[in-house]
Amino acid sequence: MSLRPNRGSLSTNLNQYLDFERDSSVATYELYPGTETDNYDFTVERHSPLLYNLFESTAYLIKGFFGAGILNVHVAYMFAGLWTSLVVTFVMGGIICRCMMLLVKSAHKMYVLLRVPRLTYADLVEAVVAIGPLKKLRNYSKTLRYFVDICLFVQMCGTCCIYEIIIATTLKKVLEAVSPSLSHQELHLRIYVMITMVPLIAVCLIRNMRYLAPFSLLADLFIGICMAIALYYGMSSTVPIRERPAWKNYGGLIRGSSIILYALSGITATLPVENNMERPKLFFIVLQYGMSVVLCLVTVTGFFGYWGFGENCQGPITVHMGVSEVFPLILQFKLILMLCVTFGVKFWVPFRLVWYYLGKLHNRDRKLWERIYMMFLIILITGITTLVPNLTSVMVFMGSFLFPLTAIIFPALIDSFAFWNEYQKERFRWKLTINIMSVMIAFTIVGSAFCLMFIKV
Repeated sequence: MSLRPNRGSLSTNLNQYLDFERDSSVATYELYPGTETDNYDFTVERHSPLLYNLFESTAYLIKGFFGAGILNVHVAYMFAGLWTSLVVTFVMGGIICRCMMLLVKSAHKMYVLLRVPRLTYADLVEAVVAIGPLKKLRNYSKTLRYFVDICLFVQMCGTCCIYEIIIATTLKKVLEAVSPSLSHQELHLRIYVMITMVPLIAVCLIRNMRYLAPFSLLADLFIGICMAIALYYGMSSTVPIRERPAWKNYGGLIRGSSIILYALSGITATLPVENNMERPKLFFIVLQYGMSVVLCLVTVTGFFGYWGFGENCQGPITVHMGVSEVFPLILQFKLILMLCVTFGVKFWVPFRLVWYYLGKLHNRDRKLWERIYMMFLIILITGITTLVPNLTSVMVFMGSFLFPLTAIIFPALIDSFAFWNEYQKERFRWKLTINIMSVMIAFTIVGSAFCLMFIKV
């Protein structure tokens, strides 16, 4: 019987390869006899008429970054100080960009080793651990895969919570502006969160993403326009820049860094974009142009947002457009609709992740069960949002505890495991040192944020 697994099944390839690799009596080349020196071209194996070109790949990567983080990054500048936040933005941007490169570089090595054209984030973690240098850890590769999936699921559900808070905040502002009675009642934001659940369920029950994709692009463009208008309102009444403090305190630095890390972390978009490129080896060019645009957006929004609004910064930045005039009021109302569409697109990612496991339990009436689980997950997200309806607190938590794991620690460990033998050579040890330093920075953010929960600094 041939030892070569079927290339058409990614899971079959991965599992068969790992089973053989765990057996020390079977050499790697025996898994694919006769191909010891054959370079597997994973680009040729990607059979799809809908692969992205360089421009499309760059656009999708930028879209993966563009979201709730950028809408609130000016609050990060308020926490940490103007010039300190500017430095943190570029440092974090450099770290995130490098970690994304590590993820793709490791994936390219695994493609050739496993002879598969694509790997998800969880696939990649499982593969590098199962054949990595730590033999005692190999048996836990599947457990680590599940842990990564859980982290990504919680992270993306947290992003949905943030969007729901933004929608509820904007809805509260609009309704209180048009209805004096509501303004006098001063209903808690939690009430508006519960109200938003109904339209969000309606949007998310659209199972075919082809219907949402065009509106998603329109929503991103409209949100960008609203951000620009809000910045215009802020810059129309600026004070001398020297009145904005360059540094505040260590606690503010950690909170600000957490929000900036959240705004810059598009790690979940990295492999999906690369997996659908017609020329995946050019992903690094896409990353250079994409990250340049993202850094400009984050820097401009954060710097000029805080300079313009000062200590009165509120999130999202679009609430600063005001509702005293008809034009900004109409924009705010349309923004609610656009944010609902964006929520539907963002919600699809964590639901697909959990449906991968839950769907195996239902061989009959799959569409019905899929909708039931969709509604249950939206209700769960709304329940969590109702408990903690504070935009900044949720974003700081996400940027302090989840994103350091998925955006910095995991990519550094994946790269170290994938290229362990190369990094043992003296001329490459500096790369391993940088990985260790990146992990230390991430743990510093996590540890400092944990201390801030109990100590006010």
